[in-house]
Order: sequence, then C-alpha cells, then structure tokens
Amino acid sequence: MPYEIIITKEFDGVKPKNFLKKTLDIPFFKVIDFIRDKRITLNGKKIKKDDVLRTGAVIKVWKDDIKLREVKKEFREMKDLNIPIVFESDDFMVLNKPSGVIVQGAQDNSTSLSLHLAWYKNQINDKSDFEYFHVHRLDKETSGALVVAKNGQTLRELNRVFRDRGVAKKYICLCSGEFEEKRGKVEVFLERTPQEVREKVKVVKKKTLKAKRSLSFYKVIKEFEYKDEVFSLVEVEIKTGVTHQIRVHMKHLGHPIVGDKMYGNSAINRKFEGKLDRQFLHASFIEFEFGSKKVSFDVPLARDLDEFLKSLK
Repeated sequence: MPYEIIITKEFDGVKPKNFLKKTLDIPFFKVIDFIRDKRITLNGKKIKKDDVLRTGAVIKVWKDDIKLREVKKEFREMKDLNIPIVFESDDFMVLNKPSGVIVQGAQDNSTSLSLHLAWYKNQINDKSDFEYFHVHRLDKETSGALVVAKNGQTLRELNRVFRDRGVAKKYICLCSGEFEEKRGKVEVFLERTPQEVREKVKVVKKKTLKAKRSLSFYKVIKEFEYKDEVFSLVEVEIKTGVTHQIRVHMKHLGHPIVGDKMYGNSAINRKFEGKLDRQFLHASFIEFEFGSKKVSFDVPLARDLDEFLKSLK
C-alpha cells in the first residue's frame, strides 16, 4: 500500500518537488527518480513540471521503507544556529548560511535549517501557521546567500521567479592553479553517476536522457602563492542550477576547488589540513525580482574563508 499525504492549506501553491524535499526522508535525486517512475503521484497522475499543490490534493508514495517526516512535529523543535541575517522584510529573509548547516534532507539533524527557522520565528513572536521555508538550496558545506520565504504567497511568487530562471547568482571559490584564461565560460552536459561512485556528478560529451546542460561564467579576481603553489580566487556566475555545477566545472577546467573532498585534489587539500575543513565555496551575490522590482544582495565572505585567505597573504 502506498503512503498517502493530504495537502494542507499552508502548502497551497507550492511546487510538488519543493514540498517533497521537505517531507520525504530520502535524498532529493531519489525523489526525482520516483517521480519519473510514477512511484510518487499527485491526484493519481504523474507529477508534471508545471504542477502546483492545492489544498486537499493527494500525494501517494510507493516505497515500503520510506520515512515521512511529521512536518508539524519537526517545527516544535527549535535551535539557534547563529545564522546572520543580511536582509529581512515581512515577506522574506536573506541569510548568510554558515558551512555545516543542512538546508534540505535529514531535517531531524541538529544542524538543520528548519530548526533554526523555527527558533527564529518563535523569537520574533510570529504566530502565523506558515513555517518559514527556504526558496532554494545550498550544499551543506557551501556558505552564503540563502533566501527564505516568511509566508505562503511569497513562497509561491519566489518559487515562480526561481523556476523561470529570473535569478542572478554569483559565487566565490578558491581554485588550485593559475588560470591561463582569466575569464571565460563553461558549457557542458552533466550527468549523475551511479550511487557507488565517489564523484556524484560527471561531465558527459553529449546530451543523454539523464544529462543536463550546464552553463557558468567565471573570472579570476586574485591570485595567491602558497608553498610554491598558485591559487586563484574566482567569481563564478551560474546560468543553470545543476547539482554540484561549480565544483564539477572547476575540476573540468583543471582547477578544482580547494578543500573539495569529492572533486578536489587530495594532495592540495592535505596542504591545508587544520587550516580549512571544507570546500572554499561561498554564495556571494543574489538578485531577483520581487514585487515588480529587482532586489539584490551582496553577502560577505564567511568568517572561516576570510581568515583562511588572510593566512595565504
């Protein structure tokens, strides 16, 4: 028998994938696989790209050992994770997410963003039924700009803006080696690898059923020399949002990100043991349209990355 989830009014207008990220205790790529294979349905039909949830709609999940989170129970637990606020209005917040905070999945984890948002909502005495919800994602180790909706209408509007790619995102990363071309673009197809492979995403030569087009523009900001090695501080603007895109793109160029345990250079990473305990990747800028006007936010480099850079000078 399938698990059955009846949509409540607080999730009316939310995209099914965004809801399922929060509700199913499985990796998001498996959610996508289940949708493709019709193991997750909406009102008895396959979930389509343009679908939105409506109050009373029924999602069914066919998997024996799947765990469903008790969303309301989850938010009774609260924890201050000391996440700086870059901007806040009645509708949304922009946070400077630290490394180590989990945005999606494993929501019962002690470093889950949901626990912090519940704590903050309680701190400001917001009695509304809506539970603050992230509009997009960042990897656990990636710091920087993260947008959080504070009400259902804002979540629906921003989901539409982000879905229609009406968002500009820039990241700062430190890469090994000296770039021959100081600015350029990377446009390749990316495909998820089998589960047992260490690198979760790889570059493929041509479009396949599972491959996704990816596009990034980069420019070198500054170069450093440390222990006879050259390192390049790079700004990357992404035009698509494929999983691990920047990390794979930098490796593809021959300049993997320092501290990246999955796609990085192990010998280089060992040089910085005790100085840097995560990948040097930070979401530094975000711009999008809200309320008929463009808003943009510069998010300062996380403290650990800033201190690490200073140690190289």
